[in-house]
Amino acid sequence: MDTTTQWLCPQEIELDLDVRSRWEGLRAVSAMSERSQRLSAPPVFRALWRREEAGSTAVGNGFAIPHARIKGIAEPVTVYVRLKAPVDFAAPDGKRVSELFVILIPADGADAKYLQLLALVAEVFSDTDFRARLAAASDTQDVRSAFSQWISRNQLGARPAGSR
Repeated sequence: MDTTTQWLCPQEIELDLDVRSRWEGLRAVSAMSERSQRLSAPPVFRALWRREEAGSTAVGNGFAIPHARIKGIAEPVTVYVRLKAPVDFAAPDGKRVSELFVILIPADGADAKYLQLLALVAEVFSDTDFRARLAAASDTQDVRSAFSQWISRNQLGARPAGSR
């Protein structure tokens, strides 16, 4: 598994997060990162919210990829969140968002790796079978299994770069 692919499996998973807005969702993710990664929640939230203000990270079909550069981390941090009820995320297709894959990247991280990870997440979440497995997941182990199986099935890390 290459270094970009390893970040596809989220370090943190939250199912049925009960929030009422995009703002609340990003606040909750920031608090999660504080508890699990020892990152200060306020700067994480500010970075994520600034990115949302620049343009929604919703990509359509009920999915968003909130992402931001964060000072003080050496490796990316990824978080998968399934919301209890969909919220407005200013998606290009007008659909409310029920799933988030959050990417926190080191402030001084390589742009190529960052863009590669964003593209990989978009590819994974465009797979309807994968999305169905996530929708049916009842716990964090089911979610981790869905990601692992997708990676194995698509043999990521086994192919040369650019051959996806």
